[in-house]
Amino acid sequence: MKIIDYIIKNLQSASFLKDIKNEYPEGELGWGEDVVLKNVLDYNDIEYQLTYLKYFYGDINKEIDKKKDPSNQNAQKALKDFFKKNSQINKKNIDKYFIKKNIFNLSSLNYAFTTNSNYERNDNRDNYEILNLLKDYMLHGIVFEKAKDFSLSFLGSISFKGSGHYVYYIACFYSKIDNKHHLMLMFLEEDGNDEYHYIKSFKTLPNLDQVKSEVDKSKSKLLYYRYNSNSIKDFSIYKPKGKSTLPNWSIKENKKALKSERIENKIFKEENSFYNHYKNDSDIETNYIKKYPKKYYKKQNPSDLINDHFKEYPLQKFKKFNFFKYIMSEQFNYRNDPKFIYDIIHSKDDLEGLLSFVPIKTQEHKLIAEEIRILKMLRTKDKKFLIKIFNTNKQKLHDLAVFYMPKYIFNDPTLVVEMCKIDTNIINLIGDKLKKNKKFMKKIWE
Repeated sequence: MKIIDYIIKNLQSASFLKDIKNEYPEGELGWGEDVVLKNVLDYNDIEYQLTYLKYFYGDINKEIDKKKDPSNQNAQKALKDFFKKNSQINKKNIDKYFIKKNIFNLSSLNYAFTTNSNYERNDNRDNYEILNLLKDYMLHGIVFEKAKDFSLSFLGSISFKGSGHYVYYIACFYSKIDNKHHLMLMFLEEDGNDEYHYIKSFKTLPNLDQVKSEVDKSKSKLLYYRYNSNSIKDFSIYKPKGKSTLPNWSIKENKKALKSERIENKIFKEENSFYNHYKNDSDIETNYIKKYPKKYYKKQNPSDLINDHFKEYPLQKFKKFNFFKYIMSEQFNYRNDPKFIYDIIHSKDDLEGLLSFVPIKTQEHKLIAEEIRILKMLRTKDKKFLIKIFNTNKQKLHDLAVFYMPKYIFNDPTLVVEMCKIDTNIINLIGDKLKKNKKFMKKIWE
């Protein structure tokens, strides 16, 4: 089936009507094409994205939060709830967690976690062209003629005198859902900032005078109309003869999108097939190495993997990191390699945890012995001693702060003040907890 045909066939009319009336998503430019995509029922898309999250073995909540925006908060909550309950991926649970909450697909809501050619917002893929096609489908009333529960009442336009191409296109459609006619405008702006506005519903088919009256009443949100209502060149409505169709220029422009076939995404039911499909994805490879090091670790650079891991999970301890424990076993020589220990010793504030895996002989090696000495020295609770270190290492203070000092120092007001007296660049390192202290931060900046 063609993508465009699938979209129209599976458009959820009631939810679409609600969203278009609310001008969903708030502040989004366009002629309602995003509203169409949001309301396309697609079980395959939801299952595809859920399966990816289940088997990619990263932090699911973090992955979800990366993609959140004001328009997809409901989907964000639904995804987190789904995995919090450790729910099985099946139609029953998809209905429960998503469909019943009017979440009909995930890709159009920016929750495409892996490549999806149907709805993901990407300028380099067919879906971008589909959006352009849907735009024309809205403009020419084809969505309302083809979608279930809708029929096209009439089209029209409002044009203006003077230079520039600024037009309000009119579309009025009838809905069986509420037995009303719904009037909306699609604004064509010369610089391309198109937008749509829902105007009003009518119990009976409105005439031109009624349309003019309601548009005029909506002047406050129709910026261009508000300032140019005295220079209207034409204001008209008409009922297309026969079925509405795309003009030749649109057919030519949307040739590729009109021919694009819908792709049914392959669903992976277990981790081996998932991994074999995504093994060239560096993130997936890393996640599988960390989860199953005995099976998937093939001599990749362990120091890079460890350092990157603790950047992502700064609160985790060395003893809780399975991959680290694996490579520090007697099966490998890393625990005896001073260079390797040197490469990871600054990855996080857990010196004791790291050294618990490192033999004394390795700790005494000249390459890392001095690093250990400095790190231990800066972990004292004696503030007077720390301030003495600051004052005797003024030229090196910033480097010591960046590479050696534990994070708690930067949330201690006394220590931060003393460091800032020496080097104002320390301000950039102040801890998040202390940054929230407005009184303290005012003192620092002064």
